[in-house]
Amino acid sequence: MSQIWNDMKTHALADLPSLGVIAWDLIKILVFYILARLVIRVAIRIMERVFNIQHVRMDDRRKATMTSLFANVIRYTVYFILVIEILTTLGVNVAALLAGAGIVGVAVGLGAQSVIKDFLTGLLILFEDQYAVGDVVQINGFTGTVVSVGVRLTRIQAWTGELEIVPNGQITTVTNYSRTNSTAVIDVGIAYSSDIAKAKSIMERVLREMKEEHPDTMVGDVTVSGVTALSASSVDLRATAICAPNSSAGIQREAQERIKLAFDEAGIEIPYPQTTVWLKQPTSEDKGGEPDASAV
Repeated sequence: MSQIWNDMKTHALADLPSLGVIAWDLIKILVFYILARLVIRVAIRIMERVFNIQHVRMDDRRKATMTSLFANVIRYTVYFILVIEILTTLGVNVAALLAGAGIVGVAVGLGAQSVIKDFLTGLLILFEDQYAVGDVVQINGFTGTVVSVGVRLTRIQAWTGELEIVPNGQITTVTNYSRTNSTAVIDVGIAYSSDIAKAKSIMERVLREMKEEHPDTMVGDVTVSGVTALSASSVDLRATAICAPNSSAGIQREAQERIKLAFDEAGIEIPYPQTTVWLKQPTSEDKGGEPDASAV
């Protein structure tokens, strides 16, 4: 019995690869990995140089998007080839494996429909130029700057730092704020006793001065619309300024601050909410007459 066991043990050890063969296979796998990383780096650098050629007519945002997308394609392709080479080095019959994968592909394809949808939607986003890296967009209700556009995922970062990762196939609505000029709307309330014409003149002067200081940002007309509402404690005035994409919020904040300072200097009051209370104080002689009221 022991002789049979020894014979089986001898045959099993003979079938196992030697330590030298294992070490050589590990070295080959390591070399393949290093070559794959080198190929990816060189290919991406060549692609970036191609996009930066002066004869290639493409704006910076589209170049960044194309670079991000093709970089993902390069990585996926090289890593797929790397896996095939590693399996071949380990003695796996890749041809049989791929044939088996073709048979199982129908079943797997049912579960991979969302991935295929993400991929096709990503291509449509690219070719239709719906948005690009650096654009400020609102996608499915989330607003932020596009960080990257891949074949499957779009990454958006809000100004507060949150990173939203959206599968391309789940994108239903897109609002792009970076394609056209925006409008800064400046609403200011003044007291009912203030001079409306004077306030409008000050608002127009402040906005004209800002336009001279920011010609690259305030690219369109400046308009003082006038009174937009008679609120409970103020007369609301509105002015508008046509601004470059994604710059209206900053212009609006600066304009409100400068108009407030100009109003203070001119003595035009920006009122706090006020309430007038009347106290009823009837006299002892005529309780049914007119009340002696005083405002508080």
